[in-house]
Amino acid sequence: MGAAARRAAFEERVDHRRRRGTPRPALNYPEPPPQPGPCPEIDCLRALLPQSLLADAERRALSIGLGADRVLIYANAISEEAYLSALAASLGTSYARLEHVTRAQCPLDDAKLIQAAVTGLLPLNQDGRTVWIIAPQGLVARHLANSQEAPGQLPPFWLTSSEQLCQFVARYTPKTLGRQAADGLRRTQPLLSNAPRPRVWTTFVTTTLLIIAIAMLPLVSAAAIKTLGTLLCAIFLAAAALRLWSAVCAHPAPGRSVRIDDDKLPVYTIMCALYREASVVGDLVAAIRALDYASAIALDFIGLQRRGLLAHAWVLLLTPLYWLLLSLAAWRALFQLLSADQRWEKTEHGLARNSRLDDLKRRRRARRRTT
Repeated sequence: MGAAARRAAFEERVDHRRRRGTPRPALNYPEPPPQPGPCPEIDCLRALLPQSLLADAERRALSIGLGADRVLIYANAISEEAYLSALAASLGTSYARLEHVTRAQCPLDDAKLIQAAVTGLLPLNQDGRTVWIIAPQGLVARHLANSQEAPGQLPPFWLTSSEQLCQFVARYTPKTLGRQAADGLRRTQPLLSNAPRPRVWTTFVTTTLLIIAIAMLPLVSAAAIKTLGTLLCAIFLAAAALRLWSAVCAHPAPGRSVRIDDDKLPVYTIMCALYREASVVGDLVAAIRALDYASAIALDFIGLQRRGLLAHAWVLLLTPLYWLLLSLAAWRALFQLLSADQRWEKTEHGLARNSRLDDLKRRRRARRRTT
């Protein structure tokens, strides 16, 4: 049979089937499962995120020695809570939120509880057994994903985020955290701390000399005491005369200031703390480069306008006074650095009723009352 005859026979069968209304059977091939990659910690995301994004994250993670999950989280491709929920589901465990966990469920003392937030590992007593709370850091998620191939080797555990763990620690150890913040460096690294060191021997020697001087005072003659007093008065008068002479003496007139070229001026570094603000870094750097006195006032005005607070724009007229007070505060801080180096005068923010920080505090207090 020739090719034309075979084609005619095929078309005839197709026409006959179409006339009978018999549908052509569909070929349903099962979709191949996603293939595991070199970073098993993100295999749980292969049905949720684009494969190209996961491949880029794997390449970046392997090049810097970090987990691919950390790369995706730091790049804002997925939240830590969403990732850990998917990882927990793939490992057959749960994602734990620690808002309702009580302090009695944790057997650690406050110092070890603070250390647990650093290591990302926290034991809890749950229904008479110990359950480990893991906040994956570094390559921990990869090790957990690899341990899935050998079940039964790990004790019961739940996953949680670093933020949840830090909030749990801060909720139950505020006093210990304060003591560690104030005295931790002095106790662990005293050579790096500027805190006053205990001067046991100095105090002992001073007290001993003072007692000896008081004990010997009745044995000293009146002429010796009078001579010592005269010597001290002479020293005081000499110091006062030196100060008066320095004030009276004329100082040479200062010379005319010489203009310095821009390339010879000192270089200052401005550090801006950013947290997940990569999208505005360009605008922020441009604003800093254009910063001068007039642009600073203009930026303040724009900020008041965007927040709907133009009624308070009159305070911008006091900006030069504010700069003067900043200068006085800097000189005062320098004086206190020499006279009271351990003093800390911290400004409390968020006192205004229209402050976003004050609004956040009110919401937290309302949430605590409801819970």
